[in-house]
Amino acid sequence: MTRSKQRRIVLIDHRFQLRLAGLFILVQVVLTGIFAFGLYIFLESEVQAGLASARAMYHTVGQMLRPIVLVLSAFNLAISSICVLVFVTLLSHKIAGPLYRFKTVLDELAARRIPEHTKIRPGDQLHDMSVSFTHAVDNLEADLNTLKDAAEALRAAHGAKDIHAAEPAIATVERVMETWSRRKGR
Repeated sequence: MTRSKQRRIVLIDHRFQLRLAGLFILVQVVLTGIFAFGLYIFLESEVQAGLASARAMYHTVGQMLRPIVLVLSAFNLAISSICVLVFVTLLSHKIAGPLYRFKTVLDELAARRIPEHTKIRPGDQLHDMSVSFTHAVDNLEADLNTLKDAAEALRAAHGAKDIHAAEPAIATVERVMETWSRRKGR
């Protein structure tokens, strides 16, 4: 029993995946910068207020910073979670939309129906695959139409009991069938 080779490709679409990773890093850097700026502003105002007030006494710097850091951390977590959720949802539509279209087309083909619409939006990911997919469906449809025409010619030749008239239709069927092949070992 032979073991199948596992794929070792980490980046399938380098440009898309690296751009997506870069955008996630950029979002995190921006949110961390906002958090750091907010912490600086709060610390500056709290320390100024604490030093200016004779009644305010801080036992430790930790007691002073703990509520500020906790509030800003919770705020940062909430904002970054919402931003990432929106960001991922918008970007995943560029992948999920084409995959849904491909599934719909494959379901139609499995039901032995030629789908009318196989294309995806040009800005979506997998657009190159969509072009190949549309080309394959168009070839299948053209071959089926050729076979249908050949079947009609064969039926007419059979009805007329003309064996010689059937020869071109048989050659057409053989030619179309020869263009289709299955790779060995699959």
